[in-house]
Formats: sequence, C-alpha cells, structure tokens
Amino acid sequence: MKKITFVMPTYNSANYLERTLKSLTQMIGEDKAVVEVLFIDDGSTDQTLTLLEKTVATDPTTYRLLKAKHGGVSKARNLGIKNATGEYVTFIDSDDAYTKNFIPTFLKQVESYPDLLWEDVHQLKDSGLHQIRTLNERLKCMSMVLGIAKPFIQEGIASKFYRREFLLANKLMFNDKIVVSEDTLFILEAIDKAQSIYLSDLKFYQILEEHSLSRFNEKVLASELEYEQKVDKILQEYPPQKVKVILRIKLNGAFTLIRRYYGAKCLRKELSLSRATTELKRVMKKQKYHQSFVAGWYDELFSKRYRLLRKLLKYRMYYLALAVDVAIDKVKGLTWR
Repeated sequence: MKKITFVMPTYNSANYLERTLKSLTQMIGEDKAVVEVLFIDDGSTDQTLTLLEKTVATDPTTYRLLKAKHGGVSKARNLGIKNATGEYVTFIDSDDAYTKNFIPTFLKQVESYPDLLWEDVHQLKDSGLHQIRTLNERLKCMSMVLGIAKPFIQEGIASKFYRREFLLANKLMFNDKIVVSEDTLFILEAIDKAQSIYLSDLKFYQILEEHSLSRFNEKVLASELEYEQKVDKILQEYPPQKVKVILRIKLNGAFTLIRRYYGAKCLRKELSLSRATTELKRVMKKQKYHQSFVAGWYDELFSKRYRLLRKLLKYRMYYLALAVDVAIDKVKGLTWR
C-alpha cells in the first residue's frame, strides 16, 4: 500500500505541465516506493494527455492516469479520492511547484496517524499533533483556514493532506454544484468531522500562476448561495463565536458575486450596470450580507480593490461598487471570456 496519493486534476494544462512534472519529481525524490501520483484528466483537448501518457510510461508503478469527460475540478478530485491507493490523499494543481525531497518529512509527520495534516502554516510556534475535541477547537481551525486567527494557513486546497479512510468513513467529497469556494467547503466539512490534526510550518506548496481568474461561469450565483447554505448547516450547533466565520464567508461571497458574476456580466455586456445593480441589491438583502460590510475587521486580508468595495457596500453604494469593479477590470484588460 502506498503512503500518499497526490491527486492532480488536469485540463488543457500543456503550456505549464512539464514544469510542474519536473517539480513533482524533485518533490518525490528517492521515495517513489511509498508515493502514488494519480492524474485525473478532465477531458483535455490539447497535448496534456500526450504529456501525461509519456510520464506514466516512464514509471507505471508510481504514476497512474484516469481519463474523464469534462465535468469540472470537483468531479475530478472525487474520482481521485475513490481511486487512490495511498493511506493519505492530497490535491495538487497542474500549474504549481513543491519543495524538494518532501516525503521523508511527511512520513515522520503522519506517524501519529492524524486525520488531517496542514503544511505551510504561518506564525506557528510549534509543529505537532493537536486533538480536535470541542466545537471551539473546530472553530479555531476554521478561523485559521479563513485567515482570521493566528496561526493561519492559506485558504484553498493547497498544502492540506487527508487520511483517506477518514474521508471515506465520513463520506467527504467535493460538492460539484459549487464552482467557487468548493475547496473551502471541503476543508470546513473535514474540520467538522476530524478528531486530530498535525500542524506544520514546513514550506511545501508554491502557487506559481492563476489560470482561471478571468473565466466566467454562469453557475457562480447559484454556487455561492449553495456554498453559504452548506456552511450554515455545518455551523448550526456551533457556539456564538461562529459569527466571525460567517461574516468572513459573507464578505468573500459578496466580493465573488460582484467580481465573478455581476461585474463580469456587465463587462461581457450581458447586463447593464443599472440592471446588475437592481439584481445585486436583491441578493444582498435576501442573503443578509450587509452586516459583513459594517466593520473593517478583515480589511488587512484583502486587496485595495476589495477594501474599497467593502466601504462602498457599507453605505449601500451598489451601483458605484459595480462601476468601480468593471472599470478596474477594463484597465487590466480582463474580458471574462
């Protein structure tokens, strides 16, 4: 049995895949015997499959390739969970880089058999195993991953490892109805079920590029509402301190709707600013977003754009918030194709 499976979804990744594969080889080093790399190709139409097939042919005991119809990253990752043979599973992207000779350190860290393992934890005083027994301890972990508590870790799928039997026993899979924040929901659901976590400040993951930022998806609005409903369900029995987590998620949600849905639709000339403003007002009121705009608690977590948007939204200046967002994207040359 392999000790770790690296699940890598790919979709038209040929332009940067070779660089990532080189980094992956350096990360594994001389420890191929305990490592499985599971490529899940999500219906690529470029040279991605050719590159992956060549890689698998060099060492089929370490590398495996599964081909799927194009269904999105969540379905690809779920296929990885179901087909992994490693005791632990982690999810990596096809455009990133990793620290060299990582495996020996990883093997020592999982000797205590934690449900979760997080690398790249910032401002961590001592690496080690922590039990998660109370709702307050779970909230602390959730706050860490949302960047509103110290120590903290980058929000997103990077640098997080899961004991596969833990995932299967708790039926933890990615929600394929969610196209933004699906990774954050998966992490929060895992924290809600986990009994132990190993925290480490080891530098493991280096995100090199963002290739999906300016792609428009019509499902963003429904996705965001689904995401918030799922988070509310997770936190239903949690203590009052959960409000900080909820406000942070609401802020993210508001920025997502402006940037990746209504603003994008305006830039694509599918909605006028006036019509988009009317729809945005309705959603903001229905979802009770306004409380998250009042205080600037989390401004330091966001870019200047989002700080400005938060202040405009605080005073319900929805039209101006959309106009500013669209203007910034135009200056940057984004088309939201």
